[in-house]
Amino acid sequence: MKAGPPDLSTDVLVLGAGPAGLLAARECAAGGFGTVVVEKKKEIGSPVQTSGATYIAEIRRYGVPSSLYHRVEHIRFVSPREEARFRNEKEGIAVLDVRGVLQYLAEQAAGKGARLYPATRALEPIVDRGMVRGAVVQTVRGDRQRVLAGVTIDATGLASVTARRVLGFPGFRRYGMGLEYDLVAPRWPQSEFVLAAGSEIAPTGYAWIFPWGGARVRVGVGVTFPEARGADLQTCLDRFIREDRRFASRLAGSGCLEVHRGFIPDEDFPFEPVADGLLIIGDAAGQASTLAGEGIRFCMEMGLLAAQATQEALKKGDVKKAALAGAHATWRKRHGRNFRIALEINKRMASFTDAQWDKAVRYLGRLSGRQFLQLLKTDFTLSLFLGILARNPDLAGKALVRRVLRELKS
Repeated sequence: MKAGPPDLSTDVLVLGAGPAGLLAARECAAGGFGTVVVEKKKEIGSPVQTSGATYIAEIRRYGVPSSLYHRVEHIRFVSPREEARFRNEKEGIAVLDVRGVLQYLAEQAAGKGARLYPATRALEPIVDRGMVRGAVVQTVRGDRQRVLAGVTIDATGLASVTARRVLGFPGFRRYGMGLEYDLVAPRWPQSEFVLAAGSEIAPTGYAWIFPWGGARVRVGVGVTFPEARGADLQTCLDRFIREDRRFASRLAGSGCLEVHRGFIPDEDFPFEPVADGLLIIGDAAGQASTLAGEGIRFCMEMGLLAAQATQEALKKGDVKKAALAGAHATWRKRHGRNFRIALEINKRMASFTDAQWDKAVRYLGRLSGRQFLQLLKTDFTLSLFLGILARNPDLAGKALVRRVLRELKS
């Protein structure tokens, strides 16, 4: 019987080479710890699974160079009969070269000493008396190999094997799914960023048009399941591109270079995403904003927090749950309340009629550009909502607004 490859040992094993996993790997390797990254895709960053819209100030903190993102000048939010326009702030919205960013982060991690293994799938965690001690992986050759580690960081997204096997998590029941075409669209102005909502556009969700440099434009639709069960995303997307009179002429004749499809959690992760020897981070732990389905910067931040907690635990020789849990405690302190509010808004928006979307866009159109960007960013503060009420006093009696204000005052 042919023997499999010998065990591989390391200080830190990172499962998944997305933004959370690569940031964690880069920082752990930079701290002098042996770091192994396994990624099921054959090429890190490809295929692309996200539109890449994010915020400049945040991604700069993580070392992403300006050559890898495209800043827009104007934002349009449209419903079937209404439209709101905003000017982008100086440190506002940008669209990432997603593949370029992930390859850049992988290069940085490798440059610090991390060993990267693409085309390598995590099969199951290695658990010894309740302690996670690495994972069994399937190598590029198809062999099973044990990778032993002091700390395992799972950043594999919604399909997390450690969440299922270690925590007993059955999987996200509510999630967003997006379909996107990456087009060559010479007629589309590279300064204009569009969000569009309505039952004919994307039931329970929204559509987008995101330029990202040159003549490239990402056009997509995203919906929430199970509310949108039965929705055909390709039909919605094709109809949006061909038939929406506001945009069709500038998208006509475009050439499609890539098709992207992705998923994002649209509910809370119901467990503490940590165990002895294990941290679960990023989308796998539900760390994406459900307001607009945006997660990259939140995942990158969690990657840094996970790396800090991992390094401290390894230095002390204590990698039990209590020693690692501080990373998630810090993240929740920063974002927990905002994510609870975002989820409430998301659930409400998923049932909007076209008339309700028209009304919502009218409300939004009364905001300043700064207020709109802060709202879209999932950066909820009491002063923001009081400012929104000052411009839209008839919102004061709405049940959702009352719940948000109670949350912000608590």
